[in-house]
Amino acid sequence: MYTLIFNGSPRRAGDTSALIQAFCREIQGQVEQIDAYRSTLSPCVDCRRCAGGGGCVINDGMQGIYEKVEKAQVLVLASPLYFSTLTGPLLALCSRFQALYMARRNQGSGWEQTKGGLVLLTGGGSTKDPSCAFRTSRIILREMGAGEIRQVASIGTDHLPAGEDEEALRQAVAAAREFNTLFA
Repeated sequence: MYTLIFNGSPRRAGDTSALIQAFCREIQGQVEQIDAYRSTLSPCVDCRRCAGGGGCVINDGMQGIYEKVEKAQVLVLASPLYFSTLTGPLLALCSRFQALYMARRNQGSGWEQTKGGLVLLTGGGSTKDPSCAFRTSRIILREMGAGEIRQVASIGTDHLPAGEDEEALRQAVAAAREFNTLFA
């Protein structure tokens, strides 16, 4: 089984990382993580080339990520919440999946919903409701082929760090175990 994680956190050892680590301790197979904050990938520029069937005009390594998405059985979007949604760098990276979406649309087919998807969210401060970020993440994951999507959130991390949030950690582990059963 191959799991591809898109990490939208700027902090390498922060709350989002705690949930990712809990998931990774249980998931079987190969795991690869793409760090949105440290990547050199550009966002979609809406040039519309992909709408005409020409693929993405930007040549910056995203082509390799497209191949990894195709290969993955499990896709993970992990992010702290900024104004109740995913971080800018993660959204910018995900905007490049427009080329995959258009390729499928031009072929007259959508993604087969054969992958597992997981959304890991963390939030502190005034963040109380992760539903906006969950909705956005589910759309992105479905467009990448995820049919079985699970959600985990650790909210209130300024009072209870995600690494101490037993319920969120339990849910991350449970998602890994479920994916091991479904996709390994």
